[in-house]
Amino acid sequence: MLLFATGCRTLNEESVPEDVIARVGDQLVLRSEFVFFLESNYATVLEEEDPSLLGTLLEDYLEKRSLVAYLHENGQHPSEAEIADYLRITGQDALLNSYDLEQKRLLALNTSLVLGEDKLANLVAAEIEEPTLEEAQTYYEQNINEFLQEETICFIRLSSTYEDLLKDARYWLVSRKQDMDFVRKRFHDILIEEDCFELAEIPEVFLKTLQELKIGRTSKIVEMQMGQVTIYSMFRVTRTIPARRLAFEEVSSMIQRKLYRQRLNDRIAERTDSILRGRRITVYPEHVLLFNYTGKFPVSHGEEE
Repeated sequence: MLLFATGCRTLNEESVPEDVIARVGDQLVLRSEFVFFLESNYATVLEEEDPSLLGTLLEDYLEKRSLVAYLHENGQHPSEAEIADYLRITGQDALLNSYDLEQKRLLALNTSLVLGEDKLANLVAAEIEEPTLEEAQTYYEQNINEFLQEETICFIRLSSTYEDLLKDARYWLVSRKQDMDFVRKRFHDILIEEDCFELAEIPEVFLKTLQELKIGRTSKIVEMQMGQVTIYSMFRVTRTIPARRLAFEEVSSMIQRKLYRQRLNDRIAERTDSILRGRRITVYPEHVLLFNYTGKFPVSHGEEE
């Protein structure tokens, strides 16, 4: 099916064609392919014409091409059906109605680069075992400070840009002893938030007020500057939770997920590094034209050895 063919040219000529900006293994990378990648993902960067940033993006692009080439050689590259599904899910399939055959090829190639990283992650994930409960227990014991929970305050914050509105709301809460449902119905311009935060997570301008409040009492109005806007807030503490060490049973599943993610990321990094070390990448700087490439990949100036 030509629509989603992402095939590439190989280097058989004595000299490198002018539209070839790099070589990944035996594959040629065309200038039009890289430009399409930039226009699709980094249009503003392309407009700024920052040589350093464009050079970094070229290297990222060539590494992605190396990854997809590796997957292709191992029969694991993104399929036409997967590319078509991704375009449909992201709403890009509408582009196919106006694109010519070459633009469709570029779109399919660009999509394969996005899917390639997910493909590699899935391949590596299939090789990794889930961390055991014993491994999680060992991590818990060796990193006990990570599971010390600071004193926590649970509170309701009412805020508005209208000080008079909050004064009226406070009157109904304090003098008339109304509940929050009453405030929600009567004062639509007041934002009511409720949550629990450890002391270190609470802004200092709020913390002093909260620590002086008894549970169930409503604070005075606190003024706070947010840029050019003045915000007025008042608080009601609902409960406090003393500092404590979280029990292993509370965090065991979280630790197992963390260990798995670390193991997966490490393995992906190792596999990616192995793929890149096993593939020769050469840049033809005079052909790039968009900027003067002086990055980490070796360069050649037109003639092949």
